[in-house]
Amino acid sequence: MDLRYKNKNLQFKNKGFTLIELLVVVAVIALLSAVGLVAFQSGRQKSRDAKRLADMTQLATTMELFFNTNKGYPMDMDYLKPTFLSRLPSSPLPADGNCPSVIYPLGGTGVRYAYYATPTGASYLNNGLILYPDYIYYFCLGNQTGNFAPGMHYVTPKGLR
Repeated sequence: MDLRYKNKNLQFKNKGFTLIELLVVVAVIALLSAVGLVAFQSGRQKSRDAKRLADMTQLATTMELFFNTNKGYPMDMDYLKPTFLSRLPSSPLPADGNCPSVIYPLGGTGVRYAYYATPTGASYLNNGLILYPDYIYYFCLGNQTGNFAPGMHYVTPKGLR
């Protein structure tokens, strides 16, 4: 005799999940996925801003090394390669923040880094290089990053601003 049918309390009519149970599980999974995606996106935005600040710190250090070697700042970022930088920094994509209202001296949109030799200082020639006494490098942050508010910032010989 089959033991499965000996006790009526052990008998199962339906094996499996009901439609309501499956819908509840799917809803819970969707909710957890949505919360995880929001946290993931926020983390990605913060990492892009952290990369922007790290790039600007590296650029400021590189510019000072160039200045110490050549007694001035380059008129073009290409002069930094390959002696001072292996590659030029580029803004991580997609762009974060809203910096379109800034008017760049030589054009630009606020979503990429823009470098130019400051026109307030007169250029001079040293060892065949056209050099400048100053520089500005603009960048845009999408969110509060450390002590920096969202928006347009820049690097000069005086540091990050």
